[in-house]
This record gives sequence, structure tokens and C-alpha cells, in this order.
Amino acid sequence: MKPSGVSFVYIGNTPDMKYLLTLIMPLMLFVTACEKTEYVVPNRTVIVDLEARDWEPFDNGRTYEASIDLPEYDSYTNQQGAILIYISFDGGRNYEQIPEVYEGISYGYVVTAGSLLLEIKRLDGGVITNLPASMRIKIVLIDSSEY
Repeated sequence: MKPSGVSFVYIGNTPDMKYLLTLIMPLMLFVTACEKTEYVVPNRTVIVDLEARDWEPFDNGRTYEASIDLPEYDSYTNQQGAILIYISFDGGRNYEQIPEVYEGISYGYVVTAGSLLLEIKRLDGGVITNLPASMRIKIVLIDSSEY
């Protein structure tokens, strides 16, 4: 039984599936054969060990600073890239990202091309009496480019 009001009309031959595949396959090969030109630049990591004698007092002992030479961090990386700083108090087994507060002392940093300045201050603004005995600093330099 034919539904009323619906009719199908074919003009010419219907397309053959093999014919369609013959047209589509070369097109797919052409599209997927493009060469990728994206290059991934790996991050650079610098490890520095600091001792208590590396800290210099400022502001009557309320602030201490330690300067680290960082030639890997040039002006291009300063403008286009990024930097992450981590500290470890157990010889590098565990790292914590700064800025951070550890045992009532605030750890922060200021970075410029060629150098890193670490700062420590007590949260209550008092004089720091116990400097960190030793710590390992992990500096991760992230390269980037402007598009």
C-alpha cells in the first residue's frame, strides 16, 4: 500500500557508493598529509641551594633577602616567558610554590632579567630570629612567544 501524497522520483542513476569513496579518499589523504609546524620548547629548570649565611638583613632584621644570579632568565624571557619558584626544606624531596607562608614566615620573590631576589618577612612584622638553616630553590623557566 502506497502512502497518499508522497511520491519518489529518481532522475538518472543514483550515485554509486564506490564512486563516492573514490572521490572522498584522495581528499582525505590530501588533508591528513599536511606537515605540522608546531615546535614545543621544553621548560628549563635551575636548582640552587641556599644556606642561612646567604640571607642579608634589612629593615632592622624584619626583612631578609637572598640574591641569586640567574643568567638563564634573560630580558626576552622576562618579557615573553614566565617563572615559577619552589622551595624545599628537606633537600628536594618535597617542594612548595612561593609566595607562601611557612612557620609564620612569608616567602616571596622579585625577578628581573638576570637575577632573582628572595624575601622573607614575619607575618606579625616582628624581627626574624631564626633564619632557615638551608633550603633548596627550584626555578622553572617557561618559554613562550607572542602570537
